[in-house]
Amino acid sequence: MSGPALSMHAIPLLLGCVTVAAQDAAPAAPRPLRKPRDSWTLQVGLAHSARDTDHYAVSGFQARFPLYALDRQEKSDRRGSIGLEVGMYPYPMISRAYVPGPDADPATPGKYNFWEAVGLSYYTPRMGPLQLEAGARLAFVNPAERVLTSPNGCGVSNRAESHCNEYIKESLKTLDSILFPSFRGARGVVTFVAAALMVKRIGVRLEMAQLNSGGSRVNARGLRLGLTAR
Repeated sequence: MSGPALSMHAIPLLLGCVTVAAQDAAPAAPRPLRKPRDSWTLQVGLAHSARDTDHYAVSGFQARFPLYALDRQEKSDRRGSIGLEVGMYPYPMISRAYVPGPDADPATPGKYNFWEAVGLSYYTPRMGPLQLEAGARLAFVNPAERVLTSPNGCGVSNRAESHCNEYIKESLKTLDSILFPSFRGARGVVTFVAAALMVKRIGVRLEMAQLNSGGSRVNARGLRLGLTAR
């Protein structure tokens, strides 16, 4: 058999071998599905009013429980999820009024505290270590009987100085505004967007939050930094 004729017979045989080999090759492993998970976050931060006349120290625990996965077939987080935001009573996310300056008065009138009780949020699917969030929470706004004061230059090294020691004492007198905050008072809405960088189930979270309220006319905006587990 001549060379060209042999090549013409060999080509179909070679294609057949390639086809059989491709069929016998193991399929690629499917990407594992990730279910929406509960989220637990401790945050701290600062917030300021639009005119920069009111200031708030923010801290507290926030939980989030997934309610509805947008991937209805697999119920995974492939398309994100809707979840219930819950302030972890008795120490939910609370913003306490503070007055800066060395002559700040703990009894300054016309100041408010607000805390975030419950809300809804959307979490995107994880994009590598990154996850994005957005949502809104119901806030309760109450007049502050005492405010935090923030004298200049107070820190760990000079906590024994008289004016700094007084600041610490006054701060301790406001603990009642952290634990078991009131459900009374005006109501407002805190809207937020956030991003979390996760390593397995632990991560850091940065949130931009905005409070708008009605009757009390309180507004505040600020950044919060937190640790999250989910």
